[in-house]
Amino acid sequence: MRIWMEEQVGEKDHFAAGITLSVIGLAVAAIALPCGVTLMALILGGPVAEVSLAACIGGAALTVFLARKIGRKVHQYCTVFCQDDEGRLFAVDIRKFVGCQRGAIGFVQMLFQMQKAKKNMKTSHILERYMRQRPSLTGVETQILSVEKMRMAGNGWRVICQVEYPNKKRGKRSFLLVGGYENEGELVAAFERRLKGTVM
Repeated sequence: MRIWMEEQVGEKDHFAAGITLSVIGLAVAAIALPCGVTLMALILGGPVAEVSLAACIGGAALTVFLARKIGRKVHQYCTVFCQDDEGRLFAVDIRKFVGCQRGAIGFVQMLFQMQKAKKNMKTSHILERYMRQRPSLTGVETQILSVEKMRMAGNGWRVICQVEYPNKKRGKRSFLLVGGYENEGELVAAFERRLKGTVM
């Protein structure tokens, strides 16, 4: 039985505060960069229209880059991979345990609820208890049946899998194995063993 979570989840978990500050920083950067560059162009007497356009494009590119990094961090934090004693591999998304809320305050509340759900999952050992019972997490969580493709993506892997959902329907789903999981070498190996065409 193996469970892979992001490293250092526990008493020193600052996920919610870190993501909140990151989003605030992103918003400030998206506004400050174009405004600051345009103001400098006005002060220095440069071509304001051209400089403003370049600053807006740069600000948009920076926003997309930072938003992707924040999204990858949230995805990594909220996705827990489990392998039971019979070798079945599951993906648990803790976001499904959190109610949807609107607005900026609701977003922050959701982050703290995710952090609480993750901590409870680890301290109560609920996944371990489920996996010790038959039929483990089958029919409860998404089961990874096979891997169709694995490719490097930043500091991790993007994996396209054939999965079976709790409602027994099958389909394709993409996962990010972002660097930072506990014993991530074992996690990558678990996916590689399910890669189509791999000789076991």
